[in-house]
Amino acid sequence: MSLVTVQRSGLTTYAFNRAMAAARKLSPSAYVAAPVNAVAATLTTALTGANNDMVFTAKVKGVVGNAITVSYVDPGEETAAESVAVTGSDIVVTLRSVSSVLSTAAQVKTAIEASAAAAALVTVANYSTDTGAGAVIALAETALEGGVDGTVGTAWEQRYYDGYAYVCASDTGNLISGANWKKWQLTTV
Repeated sequence: MSLVTVQRSGLTTYAFNRAMAAARKLSPSAYVAAPVNAVAATLTTALTGANNDMVFTAKVKGVVGNAITVSYVDPGEETAAESVAVTGSDIVVTLRSVSSVLSTAAQVKTAIEASAAAAALVTVANYSTDTGAGAVIALAETALEGGVDGTVGTAWEQRYYDGYAYVCASDTGNLISGANWKKWQLTTV
């Protein structure tokens, strides 16, 4: 836009500079990617048997949840109850074994929820329509996966990328574990 065009359109230099600054702020080239909300890491078991699979979800969203592991250990002897041990982000459930029948998924879920350390790391739910009544089997140490860090943003920050407007809809902004980004598709009329 030339100065002649600016003068003909009736914009003062000040107004023109403000319009250009606003256009640069919403420029598609200003950002190399769309902002994303954090996603919690998960693990869905796929054990042999029926009604014995569960979904573990990290309590804190982001890639930090990808470091959490879960394992079930067959004690190899008669034991009356499950026990849960947590070391760092590793959850180890030693199964109950009565007459060689191991714990049910419901009993494992209850044991994890009763452990303050394990419950601080994950939530546990039955998979799909599984009831939790089926006996589980040993599970090798398996990591949760799919955790994604959110894009850091300031309170009510606005971005434009690839035909979408994004707003960090929060008075406190967005952290890597946050999910405050909202998007709207922009269209021409």
